[in-house]
Amino acid sequence: MEKKKIFQIFLLVLLIFITFFIFNTYYKSDKTLKSSKKIVIKNSEEPKSNDGNDIIQDIRYTSNNNNGDVLEILADYGEPSTEIEDLMFLTKVVANITLINKSNIKLISDYANFNTKTFETTFINNIKIFRDDETILGNELYLVFDQTEKVLKDNSNADQNLIRISHDVIIKKPGYMLKADVLEIDLITKNTKVYMNSLKDKVQAKSELK
Repeated sequence: MEKKKIFQIFLLVLLIFITFFIFNTYYKSDKTLKSSKKIVIKNSEEPKSNDGNDIIQDIRYTSNNNNGDVLEILADYGEPSTEIEDLMFLTKVVANITLINKSNIKLISDYANFNTKTFETTFINNIKIFRDDETILGNELYLVFDQTEKVLKDNSNADQNLIRISHDVIIKKPGYMLKADVLEIDLITKNTKVYMNSLKDKVQAKSELK
């Protein structure tokens, strides 16, 4: 009888030991593994990188050109490119351009490809430009401030101090509306040029006067 009790106690102790061993080995190991992960984005609604890169929040860059104009670029999120040096992919973008002796320009877009070194930027999708009482719409916009000396040396015809908006461009102003393929703004002379890609096509104008 005593042998049976001793055997039962032995089995109970062995069962407790095995349970304790399994708990420590698997549960704690799994818990440690989970807690060691680095969480960059806490809000599940915020974008996540497909390449495993960290998403940078609240982007802000500023630059001046030789004329004294100031460019400020803001974005909710930015992701560095893994393939192209100095390239940043921006989301929910706002650019403010403060011009000397001329009306300031504000533009917004869903996305932008931004060079953090040269500030050369391509804005993409749902672009809006606001200037005085004028609103300009399009789906792609190229913006460049002063180019580096190396770029100008390699290519004297390189664009600089220029805004070029294209793809279904609409210019709205009180009293009229224009439709064109391309609109360009020279940030030095402040001149605006509106044109079609084909010489056969004409800029469409529509009066909105009542």
